Amino acid sequence: MENTQRFDTAIQSITQERGEDYGPPADSFREIMIMQSMVSGCKDPAVRHALNMICVKMVRLARTPDHIDSVIDIAGYARTIAIILDDDDHG
Repeated sequence: MENTQRFDTAIQSITQERGEDYGPPADSFREIMIMQSMVSGCKDPAVRHALNMICVKMVRLARTPDHIDSVIDIAGYARTIAIILDDDDHG
């Protein structure tokens, strides 16, 4: 029961914090889905996943442009695309 209570407390806290930063989830999710539809045609599923994650971070940055963590995350996902491409070239 202790773990469940800790989990519930953490979820309550994180959803409240994210809501304060990014607004109602339905609004963000709708915007993310629109952006992700633009990359849905990417033929490489691993690259497409990285692009989808970049979409999430871009929507968040549009709402809170001072969140450097999202900028760093986008750079990280872009780097994973380079890694995927390198693996494809040498695999």
